[in-house]
Amino acid sequence: MPNRQGELFLGEAPQHSAISVTPLKPAGVERRRNNGFSPAHIWGSWIGWRVTLMVFAVVFLIQSSVCFLMMRVYEIEQLASLREIARTALAQSIHDQAGAPLEQVETKRLLTQTVIQGLAVYNLDYSPLTNYGTPLTLRPKPDKKNPGDYRSDDGARYEVAFASNEIGHPYNVIAGLDASDVARRVTDHTHQALRIFFALSVFVTGLLIVAMNQLLLAPMMRRNDTLVRQMNSDVEDRIRKIAYYDTLTGLPNRTFFLENLEESIKNKTHGPDTTLAVMCVDIDHFKDINDAMGHDVGDKLLEVIAQRLVQSVPETSVVARASADEFVLMVPLPEGQSDSSLLAEKILMSMQEPMEIVHENILIRASIGVAHYPLDGIEALHILKNADIALNRAKAEGRATVRYYSKDFDQMVRQRAMILRDLRKALEQNQLQVFYHPQFDLRTGQMIGCEALLRWWKPDSSKEGGKFISPAEFIPVAEQSGLIVPIGEFVMRVACATAKSWQDRGMPPIRMAINISGVQFHRSDIVSLVADVLKATGLAPEYLELELTESIFIEDAQGAINILDQLHEQGVELSVDDFGTGYSSLSYLRQFPIDRLKIDQSFIRTSLLNINDRMITRAIINIGHSLGLRVIAEGVETKDHEELLKEENCDEVQGFKYSKPIPAEKFWDFALAYNESQAKNNKMWIVE
Repeated sequence: MPNRQGELFLGEAPQHSAISVTPLKPAGVERRRNNGFSPAHIWGSWIGWRVTLMVFAVVFLIQSSVCFLMMRVYEIEQLASLREIARTALAQSIHDQAGAPLEQVETKRLLTQTVIQGLAVYNLDYSPLTNYGTPLTLRPKPDKKNPGDYRSDDGARYEVAFASNEIGHPYNVIAGLDASDVARRVTDHTHQALRIFFALSVFVTGLLIVAMNQLLLAPMMRRNDTLVRQMNSDVEDRIRKIAYYDTLTGLPNRTFFLENLEESIKNKTHGPDTTLAVMCVDIDHFKDINDAMGHDVGDKLLEVIAQRLVQSVPETSVVARASADEFVLMVPLPEGQSDSSLLAEKILMSMQEPMEIVHENILIRASIGVAHYPLDGIEALHILKNADIALNRAKAEGRATVRYYSKDFDQMVRQRAMILRDLRKALEQNQLQVFYHPQFDLRTGQMIGCEALLRWWKPDSSKEGGKFISPAEFIPVAEQSGLIVPIGEFVMRVACATAKSWQDRGMPPIRMAINISGVQFHRSDIVSLVADVLKATGLAPEYLELELTESIFIEDAQGAINILDQLHEQGVELSVDDFGTGYSSLSYLRQFPIDRLKIDQSFIRTSLLNINDRMITRAIINIGHSLGLRVIAEGVETKDHEELLKEENCDEVQGFKYSKPIPAEKFWDFALAYNESQAKNNKMWIVE
């Protein structure tokens, strides 16, 4: 185990290490003067040479056996290090999600920027949830949930299992890791050890033969015993170094850091009233540098970064490399001082200074998350976790900045987890409902369609028996977690079945508009889903409209064109929802098979008071008409709104002026009453 100050165990530490060093003397035994010694006594006979070769063979065989044991230990440590890197990446990237526990960006980052090549995510009962990347060989066994690990015959692939408690999320994960570099490192390590042992064998053999020639068998045996003990000590020290230090930078690794932090807390090494600042430092967009300039430059850059971190903190600090481009620091603050902001800013500024690598000046930026002992936790792992939470906040808020852990961060994470848990339960227990918001032709007053809107009635113990949860609270969580995919399918099936049932009961056919999330559009086979739903419900495709946000077009324009063309070939209508609030582009309006533009309600509600919003509304209507599209305005709440839209020649409207979103049965009653009123008065019927 490393000592409290983190000494290196073999030779001298790299100059950039912030850890004190206690060098050991080189392995070997001092030569003693032997009066009357003559080399001829040793090498002058055939028997002497034969004995020499036999002794050498025995010594080298023993040392070679130790070498191969070391090779296996080294290989195990390399695989363990590979597993820890993967575990850290998963713990930081996985969200408590259903259906797709990883966001698309995070999935791409994991599969391209880390050692992870493939993932298989399982629920806590080991039922399969989803897969990413390369297919995996390792599977949970029915009689034994922990599948252990698996390594391919060529050693290039290593598959491991992570339990939910290891990654801190309610999933069990099997990951396929790139282990192609492990065999090379093991081979290089073994060759180096064999060379050392060969030299030691020659040296030891010479000493043994000298002693035998002088008939000093007993001293020879004692001396040989000393050499073996020294050799074993060197082996143990080397194993410690492999287990606790990063071979590239010479810094301690995450395991050493946590043990050192635990010991500092337990023994109050730096004083009973000392505050410890724990910092996680992540290099922003490090993969881009690796891809652009090569891994050799990336490795040299990491060495320079390690040096700068060491130079930026006091000598009593511990600087460690936690993963590929993330470092962790433990900095004791002087008694009575708990503010680490100046130190964090100093580190941030040191990272922003140009770094000369292979005659190139490279500029980098770093994000820093900070937590403090004992303010933010009294256990090492908890403090490091909180620093990592703060780091994630720094990266989410634009990077190249410092964020300090706050309990609000935990509260937000817990609240999101609770919503996700309850939303998953709501989907399973049919707590989700679909309401319908009628749409009208502004010129004729005819009801021409409705928009299907998701509502969540969450039962509780109150007098009312429950309450509606605002879509603004749960829709973002559903989209981030990927749960929006099964929820979106639920809405589509219910809405289409409802529209068909209205027609079967005698209601004149109207258009059913359904919102499609960008996540649902890109992560599911939306074309097959629409075809399946239309076939299952019997609804004619011309009565289904899919409302799409502008973000769908921006993320992958060519892919979106292909999907929209296939949907339009089915006869489904397509509209752009909330038009004008995103990165609107006239080019995609010309390229995509769109039927309708929907003006966002934020423009309508303020258009009576804000001339700019009225001009935007007019521009959207003119753009739509010039491209042969119909235009619908939502958020129409007053007669004045309606008159303004008539003046601007808008085609269709929906809003609270006519009706709130209502359940299916009430919509049926509303439609009957409205049609009767239309027949009598030939004008729009208004719900009070």
